[in-house]
Amino acid sequence: MAYCPPALLDDLAEVLAEVRAWAGVVEKKPGVFYVRRQPFLHFHLVRDTSGYRGGPRGSRGASERRRVRGAPGAPQLQPGWRRRADVKGRTAWAQLDLPRPASAARRRALLRELRARHREK
Repeated sequence: MAYCPPALLDDLAEVLAEVRAWAGVVEKKPGVFYVRRQPFLHFHLVRDTSGYRGGPRGSRGASERRRVRGAPGAPQLQPGWRRRADVKGRTAWAQLDLPRPASAARRRALLRELRARHREK
């Protein structure tokens, strides 16, 4: 399973900036967070169940690529792939789907979940 490239996390910049300021949080790689040496948060690209067989960076030719919603020039997910946040609390991992770009409501929900899981640690 592929880690999500940092360029595809730019719409979560405010959320990640807040997480970086929390007590005990260390970002070992872009988008990979630990709390007191324990894994806490990271992001993956996962294949959609639609059956598309391209790679996360796109194996189709440039002429076959389709535009996806988002700011002009912003990196986009290729069709057939989705972004997911994996968040660990005290004992278990939670998997949260994060469409790109993430809406304000989705970012708030992610931040609520992250705060709750951080309090568990």
